[in-house]
Amino acid sequence: MNSKYTNESQPSSFSRRSFRWRGAAVFFAALIGFVVGFLVLAMMNASVLYEDLDTCDGATLPQVDALVVLAGGRGRIAAGGDIWYRYWEDAREPEKARRVPVFYVSGMGPKSGWATLESQVRRGIAPVLQRETVVLETESGDTVGNAEWLVQHARKNSWKRILLMTSSYHMSRARYIFERVISRDKLPLAIETLSIFQDPYSKQEWMTDLQGIRITLTEYFKLLYFRTLW
Repeated sequence: MNSKYTNESQPSSFSRRSFRWRGAAVFFAALIGFVVGFLVLAMMNASVLYEDLDTCDGATLPQVDALVVLAGGRGRIAAGGDIWYRYWEDAREPEKARRVPVFYVSGMGPKSGWATLESQVRRGIAPVLQRETVVLETESGDTVGNAEWLVQHARKNSWKRILLMTSSYHMSRARYIFERVISRDKLPLAIETLSIFQDPYSKQEWMTDLQGIRITLTEYFKLLYFRTLW
């Protein structure tokens, strides 16, 4: 009699499984809600990547010791070559008396060389590039490495000011990392910035394109990581 009462009062295996499934469903629903909420919040805030990026507008170029282009993105080296060529042209006008900065290309990859550079700058620029005024940095593999190798070159050559160029979606994180590395190494090096804007990577367009959304959100999460955990 007691045995019968005990068996009837215990929950069945079906009830236990049902309870576990309900618990799992609640957990996954909460997890999905968190992820969706996080993505919505990111979508609302990621446009900050495209705000207040640059110290110069490209119309008037500051005098710098080196023009630093971060390789790895479409069209960056070509855009950097265009800006460097403007410095080169200005240096030939006596009334401007400008100095041609070193053309420093960062993170080109270990297999890259002079031919790689010539193939990526526009026609007419390659013939006037001089090897003694070009640095092809092929050692670094990420933005932190870009900054660390740049600091070595800047210290060795007593650079005081650089113009940093990279894609618009990458500039906020790149500038933050470069400033941190330069400050950490106590190097008196000022950074001017000039972003390379391409469709759809702008504050008005990035949400209209799937690639723009993917790249922008990825960069936004990376920026959050470096500002909070690095």
